[in-house]
Amino acid sequence: MTIRRRLTLWYGAAIAATLVAFGLFVWFQYAASLRVSLDETLEVQAADVRAALRVGDPASITREDPAEPGIFTAVFDASGRIVRQSTGVPVGLQEPPRTSPPESPETQTVQLRGQPYSLLALEAGTGRTIVTGSSLAAVDRSLASLARLEVIVGLFGSLLSLAGGWWLAGRALRPVDVLTREAETIGLDDLERRLPEPRQLDELGRLARTLNAMLERVRAAVRREHALLAAVSHDLRTPIAALRAELELADDPSIDREALLASVRAAHGDTVRLGELANDLLSLAEAEAGGRELVRETIDVDALVAGPVRRLEPLAVERSITVEPHAPPTPVVVDRIRLEQALSNLLSNALRIVPAGSRVEIVAGVVHHSPRTLEVDVLDRGPGVPPAAQTRLFVPFGARSAGEAGTGGTGLGLATAAAAVRAHGGEIGYRDRPGGGAIFWFRVPA
Repeated sequence: MTIRRRLTLWYGAAIAATLVAFGLFVWFQYAASLRVSLDETLEVQAADVRAALRVGDPASITREDPAEPGIFTAVFDASGRIVRQSTGVPVGLQEPPRTSPPESPETQTVQLRGQPYSLLALEAGTGRTIVTGSSLAAVDRSLASLARLEVIVGLFGSLLSLAGGWWLAGRALRPVDVLTREAETIGLDDLERRLPEPRQLDELGRLARTLNAMLERVRAAVRREHALLAAVSHDLRTPIAALRAELELADDPSIDREALLASVRAAHGDTVRLGELANDLLSLAEAEAGGRELVRETIDVDALVAGPVRRLEPLAVERSITVEPHAPPTPVVVDRIRLEQALSNLLSNALRIVPAGSRVEIVAGVVHHSPRTLEVDVLDRGPGVPPAAQTRLFVPFGARSAGEAGTGGTGLGLATAAAAVRAHGGEIGYRDRPGGGAIFWFRVPA
């Protein structure tokens, strides 16, 4: 069932329920007012007749009847016989009902020959009882007429509300239909298109703006995928072509031993580079939020930093670089594998680009804000990153502009570190170090 139909049915049901409740309220109020009016008329008639009897008025009781038709009066003696009566007294009225006190007269509803009557009985002295009454048939007819009128009005109002609800729902959802039709026409080849945004920033306006923002993210993701595919293709084409040429050279029967060994060594180097590229691509895919699920565990900050430092110690010793970690033994709850990978990539990048014999510092700690945050900074005294390259540092193959290509990197290390940090819902960045050098940092909820 469409939203338009559901809205129409809900709107019609709400209006119908309102009409039913209002109709019942009016019907009961009207019924109560008719009974109150009839009771007051009977009280007035009974009081007038009692006053006339007390003064000994010999006039006929009919002269004391009010102008309203249908009111009758009967006077019973002490033995329960009717001694005086007006016209209209029903045949079934053989004895007086129980009397009411004069200060608070009460009417009674009785059945006489199958017909409902409202009766009021008052004592008139000397054992006499005055009974006034009226048939309730007229009241029932009035209530039945009102009920029929309310049913007709309710049915008409419900049908009108359904039609109005259908029109209003269609008018309210028309922008949604426009957005749906526009969205259906947007394909991967025209991601530059955007949905029309209403002038008013209501719920539909915010929906259109949100969808446009999502399209912008999709466009950016597709562009990144295309750029990654182009970069990977470029990086694969060169070593594969070289490997093929070297293997063809090795297959030449006229080649001497030294040339054959050189060709095999070159092929081995190209194979190693292909393996490194494949491993880095797999690491990037695993580190991203959509890759391996986060496995959080409790670990001290100093232990988290010590792992990457120990793993990269041979590279630091080879280049005579001193690595100084500064980390407290404060426990954090993080994905250890991902963050060690991120820190290893940042540290490896620093060890490759700083001058030999220099120093790299790692400063880590926990900030007790809301939420509790792990902060890690990698500081070096290297050449830093040119401003033009800083915006693409953490994009796959974008770090080549920072010098990673010249140091044998694949251009995926910083992108993998960024993916691992963002999988935690954290942030990663770069800033120039005062006095020269670079600071690579990341912050993750701990």
